[in-house]
Formats: sequence, structure tokens, C-alpha cells
Amino acid sequence: MLRVHKRIDVTMAAPQLGDRVEMAVTLTLPDPSAMPDRPVAIFACPGGGYSRHYFMMRFEGHEGYDEAEWQARHGLIHVAIDHVGVGESSIPDLSSIDFQTMAATHDACVRQVAASLRDGTAAEGFPGLPSLFLVGMGQSMGGGVSILTQGRFATFDAIAPFGVSAIHTALPQRDKAAFEHGMRRFDRVASGEVTSHLDHDHEGVDYVYPFHWEDVPADILEEDMKGGYPIRQTAPIFGSLTIPHCAVRMMLPGVFAEDAARLTVPVLVGDGERDTCPEPYREPSAYSASRDVSLFIVPRMAHMHNFASTRAILWQRLNDWSRMVAAAEDGLH
Repeated sequence: MLRVHKRIDVTMAAPQLGDRVEMAVTLTLPDPSAMPDRPVAIFACPGGGYSRHYFMMRFEGHEGYDEAEWQARHGLIHVAIDHVGVGESSIPDLSSIDFQTMAATHDACVRQVAASLRDGTAAEGFPGLPSLFLVGMGQSMGGGVSILTQGRFATFDAIAPFGVSAIHTALPQRDKAAFEHGMRRFDRVASGEVTSHLDHDHEGVDYVYPFHWEDVPADILEEDMKGGYPIRQTAPIFGSLTIPHCAVRMMLPGVFAEDAARLTVPVLVGDGERDTCPEPYREPSAYSASRDVSLFIVPRMAHMHNFASTRAILWQRLNDWSRMVAAAEDGLH
């Protein structure tokens, strides 16, 4: 296994941001002999308040939280990406980043990394992979970016939006009254009065319950939440102090509807047992142009999937599904 960190120049995809714009990526590359006949690369992007290191987490005294390493050891290329305005990527004026900017820069980044993997320049000694199959995977906000990018630029051969609804993303709460309170907060977002999570009303909203199942180790939970959420005062390496302001709109009903309805590639909707898709069995209907839509719900998993004790179940499904749809596309040609 080989891990390579890069910065990708996406300035041309976001001229309105002015200065040079770069995106931070980490490639985790498998032993070439372990790759399937049709090589697969998973392009993974994190949720709001998290960085690409969410896919490479390590905790003292605990093992098995590095999804990128797991995927590489099971034969798939894993590319973790910080969005513009997130983590170690360029942080312009966060109010200047809109959905189109997020999609355009993500598309530009993926295409450059994919080209390097295809022509053999991604890493010294790693072979060129001209038949590479691209899977756009995203967690929460990253799932929304995957939908937007595919809907507007047709970047990927398949997408796996995890922990995000193409109908209406909603944060679960411990009881009906708390859930309804949380939903009413978005009336001011819909009206345009609130344009950022920084100005949003977070009073009375429980973020631990929807994010973490009860069996998440206490020290890991503390590491995630000790700096605050969703407004982090400090951030662990897998966290991000910044979130593009437009991300708050991703919780509005129907915000991804047009882009989701345009997708013709295979789609894997992945959710935890307690997650942000209020009616998960309705989700496939949002992808009405795709002939291949799958839904997978993981037990004992809350919204932040990679903290769950059952996380490897979801990793395995993503791996198996990616290989399957890549092989199936080969069979159509």
C-alpha cells in the first residue's frame, strides 16, 4: 500500500474566487496485483465540519478506523479530497462558494487525479490504468457535492452518496418535538435570512444523538466533539474549522432534486440505521433516470458512519458494489 498527498490546482474552474485555488487530496494506492480486472478508484469527500482525514482516522488504543487503508488492502484505489473551503484546501471567502463552485472545482480535481492514474503519473512505480472506473463517494455534505458534480458535469461512472437525502436531508433527534424544532430552524434559511451555519440557530439541537451510535468509545466521541460542533473552535485532524456557507442550504427540501434526476449512472445510497434520510426507502425514486439504484442501511450506525462499530460492513458493501458495477459496465461494451 502506498499513500501520496497532492495539491491540485483548480483555479480555472473557479475564476470568480480570484486567487489561485488548490484542493488537497490523499491517494491511498493498493498493491497493483490486488486490483480487479477493471481497476476502481473511489473519490471520497467528507461532510460538513470534517476533512478528508475522516477517511483515514487513527485513534490511540483503537484499530480499524482508516477506511482508505481498508479499501486499498482490498484492491481499490482511494482518493480522499478536501472541498474548496475545507480542511487543507484553499480557503477563500466562504460566502463566495456556491453549489456550482463546489461542483466545478470537485470535477476539475477528480479529472486531473484520474488522468494521472490513467497515464501512470500519479505515483512513482504505480502503473497506468487506462480502463480506470471512477466512483464518486461522499459522506453527508460530501454526498451532496457528489450528486451536484455528477448532475452538472457527469464526472463519475457511478456515485455513492452516503448520509444525504436527494429528497430532504433532515437531522434525527431523540423525540418528535425536538425533530420538529430542528426542522423549523430552516424556515429562515429557505427565506434567505440565514445564509451560513455560522448565523444558524443551533440552540436546542442535539448533535451527538444523530451523529454517533451509543457504542462509540467515549474517548473517540470526546475527540470529535470537544472543540464544538458544527461551529468548531478547535478541530482534530479529521475535522475542519471551515465549512462553505452554502452548505446550510443542503438541508432544504428538494435542493438536490434536479441534479439527482439527471443521473444515469449506477447509484448506491448508503445510510446508517439512524441517519439523515427520514424515509430511506423513498430515496431510489429521486434517481429516476438511473437504471441501477441500490439502497443499503447499516445496523447500529448513526450519521457519521466511520465512527460506528459496524463501519466495515458499509466499507465492504461499497467495495463489492463498486467492483460489481465496474464489471457490469465492461459487459455492456
